[in-house]
This record gives sequence, C-alpha cells and structure tokens, in this order.
Amino acid sequence: MKWRKKLYIALIAIGLGLIGTVYLFLDKGISSRGTGALIGIASGLTGMSVSQLLTLRMEDTDPSLRKRNEIERKDERNLAIRRRAKALSGDVLLWAVIGMSWLSFGLGAPSWILLLAAAVFVVKSLLELCLMVRYQREM
Repeated sequence: MKWRKKLYIALIAIGLGLIGTVYLFLDKGISSRGTGALIGIASGLTGMSVSQLLTLRMEDTDPSLRKRNEIERKDERNLAIRRRAKALSGDVLLWAVIGMSWLSFGLGAPSWILLLAAAVFVVKSLLELCLMVRYQREM
C-alpha cells in the first residue's frame, strides 16, 4: 500500500513539474499543440493521482470500506457486470468510429483516414472473433 502512495505522490510531482515546465518555456518556441498536450497530460496525471490518494486515505481511515471494496472487486457478479459493460462500450466505440469515418468521407477528408477507420473496424472484429473462439474452448 505504501508503494502506491509513493507512486501517486511521484505522479503528482511529475504533473506539476510538467505544468511548471510549460509555463517556463511558453514563449520559447513550443507549439500551441505541444503546450496543450503537455497541459492535458499533466492535468490528467495530477487529477488521477489526487483522486487515488484520497481513495487510499478513505480506505485507511475506514477498514470496513477497504474490505467492502476488495470484496466488490473480486466478486464474480461484479466482474461479469464490468466485462459486459466493457464489451458494450467497445461496440459503441466501434460504431462511433464508423460514424466518424462516414462523416469524414462526407467532408472530403483524406483517404488514409477512411482506411484507418476501416482497419480499426476489421482488427476489432477479428479480435472479437478470435476471443470468442478461445473462450468457447476454455468454457
């Protein structure tokens, strides 16, 4: 547990360091896309780490909460619910990619974008098929 706290504190320091670096070198030639990406990464790291530290602190102060969370994490029903939600979100994401490819086709986007969307669709479909065959053999 202590190593997780140290990891999250280090990630907060890295995130704040990235934010500081961006503001120090803002006028030194970094593109606006680069600064935006760095600020986004830094904010994400910092926010995720702070929330995880708060969660760990709540579990430290309330051992019953830690035990309940551990049971819920390992419970077969909750595991099945999470897997089903992931599968459905994968399908929704796949159709969103297809919709975006149609939109980009309508807007006259370069053909590599359409080919990339088609490749994502094919790879996801093949991966789903391979996993279905594997799981049917295992069960």
